[in-house]
Amino acid sequence: MGLRDIERKIRMKSAYQQKEAELMLTELDQLIENYKALEKQLRQFEKKHGKQIQENKEYYQKITEFRRELGLPDEIGVYEWKEKPGFIDRLTGKGYYDQLANEILEIGKQSVRETGGLMSIAELTLRINKSRPGKVVPPDDVVRSLETLVKSGLIPQLRKLDSGVKIVEFVTVDLSKDQEVVLSLASRKGGELTLEELVMKTKWPIERATRALNALVDDGIALKDETYAEGTKYWFPALG
Repeated sequence: MGLRDIERKIRMKSAYQQKEAELMLTELDQLIENYKALEKQLRQFEKKHGKQIQENKEYYQKITEFRRELGLPDEIGVYEWKEKPGFIDRLTGKGYYDQLANEILEIGKQSVRETGGLMSIAELTLRINKSRPGKVVPPDDVVRSLETLVKSGLIPQLRKLDSGVKIVEFVTVDLSKDQEVVLSLASRKGGELTLEELVMKTKWPIERATRALNALVDDGIALKDETYAEGTKYWFPALG
């Protein structure tokens, strides 16, 4: 192959790559335009049918699912994530905190089967930040939004364990003192606990420790994991 043939092939390859890049940009521009058109239609639809959507659970769920697919906040009528509270938000406790409170309730509702209705503030904050890629919501903002929900009667008062960990109850959970002790110890160990560790820390008889752990499993707050290598462990999704 001569030098001219090599140069020609290089030029052809370069031209092809340039054309491919142009086509990709055209396709991307079209996708962006389609997204903008879709968001505009959603705005118009929510403005027109907002009341019916809020009053009908089935409509609301469908719109919420659609919003998630578009990467929008769950709250009807809100089209941008508020990354942090403004002056008015801090002054009134509304706006940003209301939006965050709605997100908290949605996360709580979705996680009841997994956690039994309980969740530590640390785990809740982690899940909120996972649902907002690239955004950072500090624990203090989560706590303030939780206080709003408590005042509104939408969730019970926050429960503080002996370990210092604060627990949010998305459903009313009637915990015994023994169960609270178990949760407190599990929170110190990253959400995992064995029967042997519980007996060693509390000096309880095995029957008492087993009863407390099994009650938490029955309530859906703990998961029992048995392996030949590691024996029986109890995992608490609410605690991380």
